[in-house]
Amino acid sequence: MASIREKIYLRIRELGIKQNDLCAKMGSLKVQNLSAYLRGKRTIPYDDLEKLCMILGLTLGDVNKVYNSNREEVCLENE
Repeated sequence: MASIREKIYLRIRELGIKQNDLCAKMGSLKVQNLSAYLRGKRTIPYDDLEKLCMILGLTLGDVNKVYNSNREEVCLENE
């Protein structure tokens, strides 16, 4: 099963969205932070993750399936 990070990366590529444009739409996420997240170098706050998924047309589904008790990523579903 693909991770949240992988699905977000693939969706960005599928839609042909530039990271600059995506961050501008979000307003709260810097391009450097998104880039580092997509490379697996850092995490992003849940609120930003939720907003990012909304913009990309993805859904987080059940929050308990998204993050386990250690706040590790588990899964993401397409709408």
